[in-house]
Amino acid sequence: MSRPPQPPSPPEPDPQWGPYGRPGQAGPYGGPQGWNAPPHGPLPSPKTNVLAIVAFVLSLTCIPLLALILGFIALKQIRERGEQGRGLAIAAITINCAAMLLALAVGVTGVFVDGPERDSTGKVTESGTSEVADIRVGDCFNTDDSLKDYDKEEAEAAFTVTIVPCQQAHEAEAYAVFDLDEGPYPGKEKIISIADERCGGTTLNDYVGGAAKIPSNLENYYYYPRSGNWDADDRRVTCFLGYPGGTSTGSVRATGS
Repeated sequence: MSRPPQPPSPPEPDPQWGPYGRPGQAGPYGGPQGWNAPPHGPLPSPKTNVLAIVAFVLSLTCIPLLALILGFIALKQIRERGEQGRGLAIAAITINCAAMLLALAVGVTGVFVDGPERDSTGKVTESGTSEVADIRVGDCFNTDDSLKDYDKEEAEAAFTVTIVPCQQAHEAEAYAVFDLDEGPYPGKEKIISIADERCGGTTLNDYVGGAAKIPSNLENYYYYPRSGNWDADDRRVTCFLGYPGGTSTGSVRATGS
């Protein structure tokens, strides 16, 4: 006997969905990625211009003209090539310009301060320009400025004179020369006091002769060292007779003095 058919199974319930899950938490951002270094390392530093080095070395070896030219060429190359060495080139140019100016000054001084010619006794035979410190006793000379404008306070300002044979027209004649004592510069007032004492009295009388009468148109003068001369070991005082506003010929020196 057959079984009766089974009733159909009840439908399965719909699946139950759980609550929404939390969204996934994003992980932390990764650190920044560094740039890759250049494959050949850092760029090389600009090289120093060779001519700048050569110019600087030559400037220290007293080859002025060549070093000066190379210095300017080096500056041009440095600008065009972006090289180093500009300071060396400028130093070379500066040193050489200074050296050339110094050489020019020395040359000019040599031209204008050529000194007089003298015979074997020291007597002047031909005129020449000389520094005041080179005046000797018995020398006759002409000053750069008129003796009418002579100021005892400014007697230190003389630089050069023209020494001439005494038979030629001249403004002044040196009758005494002496050096002040060594030591610190004593100051203008002290030097003037010493010069007033030592350039007068018996010193002048011994030169012109005790019985001789000094012409009325002659006056007593002296040159003394400036502080700059003193530092250069020039401590000389030069006493001389002068003709303010005029000239004379011949010497006032006594025979045999």
